[in-house]
Amino acid sequence: MRNLTLKLLSGERIDQAYPLVQAALPQVGLEQWRDFARRKIAGNGATSGIQSVLTEQDYVAGLSVYRVEDDLCHGSTLIADHFMALDLFSRGAVIHALADFLEDLARQHGCGAVHTHIAERANRWNGPSDCMASILCERGHVVKSLRLCKLVETAA
Repeated sequence: MRNLTLKLLSGERIDQAYPLVQAALPQVGLEQWRDFARRKIAGNGATSGIQSVLTEQDYVAGLSVYRVEDDLCHGSTLIADHFMALDLFSRGAVIHALADFLEDLARQHGCGAVHTHIAERANRWNGPSDCMASILCERGHVVKSLRLCKLVETAA
């Protein structure tokens, strides 16, 4: 059994979390991550923030950017963007710890649902025993939509 610790990401851990971000989202550069993370952790962590999962060796093995929003179908909803987990020994334990936190946080805020967004690359791993989508489905999550992304050029 792993002894994992859940903590809001602090400014001191932004760089430490970057290898996890790069593994899930290789297109995100270090400065882009730093800027994004600093903006997200500037609040108090109540209705938005970045949750981290730390291992016994104190390295970041899981992250999720979260926020509470109003959803047409579910009312108050916890949105978990960029759900990431990377651990050599028990990725499933990291996924469960992060999912437990997000579900508890949703209940605390009276949310009717948790919407979890997983990057396609972050979902691939060694098989169904540690596949994020499989683990979340076992926990009661169901596929409700398909999120598409089209990059558009912005005016310079």
